[in-house]
Amino acid sequence: MKCFLPLLFLPLLGAATGSARQDSSSVRLLTLRINGQAVATDTISSRFFLSDTRTLRLNIIRRDDPDGEGLTILIDRFPIQAGTYSFQEILSGRNRDASYRFGNTAAYSKSCPDNPGSVTITAVNGEKHWLAGSYRCTVCESGRGGKRFTMEGTFRYPVEKE
Repeated sequence: MKCFLPLLFLPLLGAATGSARQDSSSVRLLTLRINGQAVATDTISSRFFLSDTRTLRLNIIRRDDPDGEGLTILIDRFPIQAGTYSFQEILSGRNRDASYRFGNTAAYSKSCPDNPGSVTITAVNGEKHWLAGSYRCTVCESGRGGKRFTMEGTFRYPVEKE
């Protein structure tokens, strides 16, 4: 009986090592830092969407709040190409906005008198439907004395049709 026990586990070992060999284009990489502090992200609940009107929406969800809203960044009229899309261009007619919700905290880029921010796309793969790059934005709690949050991170993430 003892000699057959290791043989029973061999198929399980093969399955475990086989699943580790994933196509590198399917790997989801997503980081989030709030005021410099790393916050774990939920790569199952987080989503990047591109609508028919070419609005790109990054929805980055915290791991400790998978049902929450997390950080949402909108880029209207996204040209689907590498480049930097700055939040300072909100007044140009293009909507570039960020909002953050966690528990009782609600903060928006438009609540800040100065709302610097950008999304930098470093790679676009139309065939595999993913983007790579980084983001940085400032959001402020609305109301008097609201806190200011600087949120930043990197991504290599699939984009879904909305």
